[in-house]
Order: sequence, then structure tokens, then C-alpha cells
Amino acid sequence: MSKVRVRILFAVITIVLLGVAQNLPAQFRGPRDPGVRGGAPGAGSMLAGLTADEQEMFRDGRVDFNEAEEVGDGLGPRFNFNGCGGCHSQPDVGGTSPAQNPLFTVVGALGFGTRNQVPSFITPNGPIREARFQFNSDGSRDGGVHALFVIAGHTAAPGCNIQQEDFERQVRNDNIAFRIPTPTFGTGLMEQVTDSAILANLSSSSTTKANLGISGRVNRNGNDGTITRFGWKAQNKSLLIFSSEAYNVARSPPSSTSPTSSASWPRRLP
Repeated sequence: MSKVRVRILFAVITIVLLGVAQNLPAQFRGPRDPGVRGGAPGAGSMLAGLTADEQEMFRDGRVDFNEAEEVGDGLGPRFNFNGCGGCHSQPDVGGTSPAQNPLFTVVGALGFGTRNQVPSFITPNGPIREARFQFNSDGSRDGGVHALFVIAGHTAAPGCNIQQEDFERQVRNDNIAFRIPTPTFGTGLMEQVTDSAILANLSSSSTTKANLGISGRVNRNGNDGTITRFGWKAQNKSLLIFSSEAYNVARSPPSSTSPTSSASWPRRLP
């Protein structure tokens, strides 16, 4: 085939593809990164039109979210930080990692530096990271959260000898995966979306989605079959369960050298 014919064929194909792109619904066209948005963050405030009781509930929840806990309040034996708001604060309370990493205060002002080191993947101006190990030492799948710090060595935890995880070994073995704090904005509205609405959205525009290779499925609760939607894997069906899991996910039992039992220290992971 001559070069002229190749060029003509290429031009025709380009025009056809452009025509197809123009006919695609707007919601299926390629995404475009708008860059960093300017102005006020516009997030973290209560919805307009709330009743007085609802506004009071919002304010109380915000205070509790920002509360810092001590060992005597139930922090430990393993933990990531001492309060939810420390990790979820950008651009406002309930958001994601702040610009200045607060985890360094754990081994500083908070007094947990005796038995803890800040892992290498935690940097002063980098994101807060939650650590998960991919495999156990026997080769079986892990995937669970391994909290960064322990309360051992703190003046409020006498006799506790639980050991911090060897994160650097996991880094060297390429056996570690990270998660960063996800914003919680709007999750109350997400909970109000019915299962039937989610299923209707999933089945809508099915032909167009199939032509574009778009597919998906819902996660379901193993007990009652309802749709789950919260968490990194959409594993929780409600905000109550989601919040409870966030408080209790760092539940590695104390080491055998610790005099405490697995139930004597309530665990918390903001």
C-alpha cells in the first residue's frame, strides 16, 4: 500500500473515531484532572437546614472526633494515633492527612518514644500511612492492619512489654502495602442511598457500559445479603459498623511477655 493511501486511511479512521467520541454521553468521556482547586475548601461544615437537635449532634460528634485519648482511656496496646481528628484533618476535620505529619509526636510530646521508632515510610511532610502486611511468615495471606506503635515503655503502661512490629524488615521484603486516611465527608448521605437505587444505577446504560468495557458488582453482607458500601473494600454496611471497625481494627494481641490479657487493654485505631 502506498504512503498516500496509508495517510488517507489514517485520516479517515481518525475522523470516524472523533465522531464516535463526540456522540458519547458526557458522563462517559475521558476524565480530565482539573488540578488543585482554589478558594475555600468548602468541606467539613454541617448541611444547611438541620434542626437544632441535629446541629447539636453534629457539634458533639465533631468534638468527639477530635478527642485525644490517653492510655487510661483505652489507647493501645497497639495504635496508630491517639485521636481520629489527628489523621483526618485536611482540608477540615473529617478529611485526609494534614500537610505536617502528626505521627512524629507519638515518639515526642506524647511520650511513647521508649519502645517505638517512626517507620521509614512515615515522613514529616508526607501522608499518614496505615500499614498492611501482604503475607504471614508461613506464606499464608495476611492483609490485616498492623498498627504502627505500642504503649509499652510509657509511664502510664507499667509492666507492658509488647513489642513494636519490625516494619523495616517488611519494607526490605517488599511485604507491605499502605493506605492513607480517606475523607469522611458525605458518608451520612451515602448511607441514605437505598440498595434498590444502587442496583438501578448499576444496571442503567448497560449497553453503553458494555461497549466501553465498564462493569462492576455490589458487595453484600454475608449475614443478611444487604449491600455494603463503607471501608476500603466496601466491606461495611453501615457507618456504625464502619466506625466500630475503625476503632477496633488494630487488634493484634499482646505478646506473651506482656502481663496484660488481650481483653484488658481496649484497642483503638482512629
